[in-house]
Amino acid sequence: RRFPQSGSAYTYTQRAINPHVGFLVGWSSLLDYLLLPMVNALLAKLYLSAMFPEVPAWMWVAGFVTLISLINMRSINLVAHFNLLFVLVQVAIMSVFVYLCVRGLDQGEGLGTAWSLVPFADEQTQFAALAAGATILCFSFLGFDAVTCLSEETRNPGKTIPLAIFLTALIGGVVFIGVSYFIQAYFPTMQRFHDQEAALPEIALYVGGKLFQSIFIACTVINTIASGLASQTSVSRLLYVMGRDKVIPASV
Repeated sequence: RRFPQSGSAYTYTQRAINPHVGFLVGWSSLLDYLLLPMVNALLAKLYLSAMFPEVPAWMWVAGFVTLISLINMRSINLVAHFNLLFVLVQVAIMSVFVYLCVRGLDQGEGLGTAWSLVPFADEQTQFAALAAGATILCFSFLGFDAVTCLSEETRNPGKTIPLAIFLTALIGGVVFIGVSYFIQAYFPTMQRFHDQEAALPEIALYVGGKLFQSIFIACTVINTIASGLASQTSVSRLLYVMGRDKVIPASV
């Protein structure tokens, strides 16, 4: 509320603590935000290559980057409308996925019950595995504050942005925990998967069959597009603010 400017943590630390601290935080955040669009392009390539192995992988990456760049260049309103549509699609497919998981568990799949504490911890739980999972989870939550990069393009940012930050973290946490819980209950081990590095297509296949797998993968690619749009938009605003403050060359 005190600093309703774009720039996320860079702006806040620069104004509230020290410009030098803001410089360090800005460059650290910039590295993170630059990596996010790349990761989304990689995920899209993994999912699509699993479904269409005959297509060269580089074509998926090039097409993904071109698409999100063109949408972002058009206007921020177009980005917002696309993301709203994509989020609604994701909520719908997640609801169907959870329903199919519950139905399968009641029929004896996985743990054989939809309600258990085993997905959270059991006698085989190892701290090293939890720590490794936590690093991935932290990366997954990295962009929850990306909405602050759009403060200067938001109506009444002093109220809207703080609420959006907390709601994003809260809703995102519920989604992560809920979906992960049912996946772990349905697949307590990794033995059923042929490719453990890209198990998502197989998860959808085992839970809902071939048709659901196709729909699920399509929605997952939509998810990476939505995330790619948000992350590319955020890094462009961060670059703009840091250039405006002469922290990086303004010509960048």
